[in-house]
Amino acid sequence: MMSLMLAAQISMEFIGPCSARPLLQATLSNSSAQNVGLATIDTLDRFEADYQGTEAGLNSAFGTPTGMEAMEIISDTEIRSYGWCFEVDGQVPEMFAHHIPLATVKHQVRWFYGYAHYMNGQWVSQCEVAHRLKPDFLCRGLK
Repeated sequence: MMSLMLAAQISMEFIGPCSARPLLQATLSNSSAQNVGLATIDTLDRFEADYQGTEAGLNSAFGTPTGMEAMEIISDTEIRSYGWCFEVDGQVPEMFAHHIPLATVKHQVRWFYGYAHYMNGQWVSQCEVAHRLKPDFLCRGLK
């Protein structure tokens, strides 16, 4: 299998639930990863970051909760469900990370802790940026 050389350096960053400041920021150059998912796993492994996931996506990274611990019950009719999302060059794709060839990325892959918003019986949004809310149950005690 031939490895693809990147035409330009690509920035990869990971933004947590409580701050816009990256938890990890790296530059990909001369990556042999074929897709965004593999490049993500390679980056997390290279920096020995704590994560759970595969090339398809991240379940947890940097100690973020999963399952019911990642749910915020606001009322009987409103919930926020938190997890990791990503953008490629500023756009949230409607595909898993391993379906996006790394060669199509021009500048940046940005993973961010986000949420899907459920209200009055329907999901009204997905991949909203969590650090804009700084949810107390995730950020309590952090400065």
